[in-house]
Amino acid sequence: MTVAALSGVGLDRVMKAVEEAHGDWTARIKTKDLNDWLYATIARHPPPAVHGKRIKPRYLTQIKARPPTFVLICSRAEDMPESYKRYLVNGLREAFNMHAAPIRLIVKAGKNPFDEDKDKK
Repeated sequence: MTVAALSGVGLDRVMKAVEEAHGDWTARIKTKDLNDWLYATIARHPPPAVHGKRIKPRYLTQIKARPPTFVLICSRAEDMPESYKRYLVNGLREAFNMHAAPIRLIVKAGKNPFDEDKDKK
C-alpha cells in the first residue's frame, strides 16, 4: 500500500486496512462451521496415506483468537505432511475471508481407547 505522509494521499486506505487486519486478528468461527468446511474439504481432497495407512481427520475447533489458532484432531497426527497443513490453512483463509492475519494450525492425535499402557500409568 502506497502512502504519501506529506500530502496525505492514501491515508484513508490505511485505516481500512487496519480495521480489516484487526477484524481478522480477533475473528471467532463456530465449531460447526469449521467442521462443515473440514468435511467438505476432505471430501474434495483427502489427506495422503502415509506408509500405507490413512490419516483420518476427526474434527477442527478454534481454541483462541489473536491470532486465530485452530486445533485439528486426527489419527497419525505426527505423520501429517506440511503441505497438507498449508492446504488446510489456505483453505481456512479463503473460506472464512481471513487474509490479513496469520493463522495457526495445531495438529493433535486423538486419544486411543484401546491403548491400555497409558491407562495403567
